Amino acid sequence: MRARPLTLLITAGPTVEDLDPVRFISNRATGKLGFAAARAAFAAGCRVILVHGPVADELVRSLPRSNALRRVPVRSCAEMHRAVLAALPKTDVVVMSAAVADFTPAKVSAVKIKKARAGLLIRLKPTVDILKHLGALKRKRRKPLALIGFALETGAGRSAAQKLRARFAEARRKLESKNLDAIVLDTPAAMGAERAVFHVLRAGSKKTETLRASKEDMARRLVRLSFELNRRPKKSGARA
Repeated sequence: MRARPLTLLITAGPTVEDLDPVRFISNRATGKLGFAAARAAFAAGCRVILVHGPVADELVRSLPRSNALRRVPVRSCAEMHRAVLAALPKTDVVVMSAAVADFTPAKVSAVKIKKARAGLLIRLKPTVDILKHLGALKRKRRKPLALIGFALETGAGRSAAQKLRARFAEARRKLESKNLDAIVLDTPAAMGAERAVFHVLRAGSKKTETLRASKEDMARRLVRLSFELNRRPKKSGARA
């Protein structure tokens, strides 16, 4: 019997949290790595579900057209959360590379907020932690699920060494508290860049894999990592 292809659920890009019909809160994520991971997973013979926030049209055009690669565009964290949960029953590995907003406006104005001399105070509320929710669901799920998260950290401290230690400590904390199988640590310098430094930390291991790589190379590493965590042999050759 032919083995079922590995199914990867990949998230990419930023989320956009609306303030009013004109303004929003977002971040500088471009979605380049997530889209590269989707292309690499497809080339490796995987089925791919790509859930992404607003990205450049050229990224969308870079995807192959196939029933084996399904694209789900979303806007907000809440929309991404719903899309991820809907795709989860068919998923073997989640690669959560999207830069999801941590906060969203407590109230969205139906009309444009007018300029005021006294300034403006905006109340924010936390968004749902999608990856933490998936980690909790993984404990209850019968079907195996591998979770790969991302930690974009600046680190606290006066020296570069102190900041680096703080970044690794925070990545380890997220790896354990969110019940992940692996986490990729990077910095804001990776946003929009073609190359960056990535650190891969895995659950149950004190070793760290450091890659100074293009996002295309890092995408291929994410696919190999997905196969390793799922314990399936990677298919040789690209999909026709």
